Amino acid sequence: MTASSIVRVLGASALFIVAASSARAQTATQAASAAMTAAATPWAAVPAGTYELLIQLPDNALPATVVVRDSSGVPTATFQPEGDPAQPVKIAVKGTELTLNGDAPKGPFEIVLLRQGNDITGRWTYGGDTGKLTGKADK
Repeated sequence: MTASSIVRVLGASALFIVAASSARAQTATQAASAAMTAAATPWAAVPAGTYELLIQLPDNALPATVVVRDSSGVPTATFQPEGDPAQPVKIAVKGTELTLNGDAPKGPFEIVLLRQGNDITGRWTYGGDTGKLTGKADK
């Protein structure tokens, strides 16, 4: 085999490896994206139940409980961070998102919950901060 043949073989091998790596990365990205969009289950119009959350704050995790009740066909909710009393919050159900809005010492807060079966994921905003949360439905 001549030097130029070896260079061609090595070059072709390198291109194959790069193409295969790129295809694997693209497939993994598409699979992750599909899992995230397919993961959310629509909420019931009145998603009565107890939801145990773990809110990821900048410096620690805060356990909290959300209780949703049926009040003559209209959902009502309370939010209770660990160590604090329960407080009423506004609740809105729109497809795959359950949104809670309330007031706290640093101003208003919003919590958006998504669910897949009994597993909860979501996000929060409060006092200029944002973050993620996880949890479970205790029905």
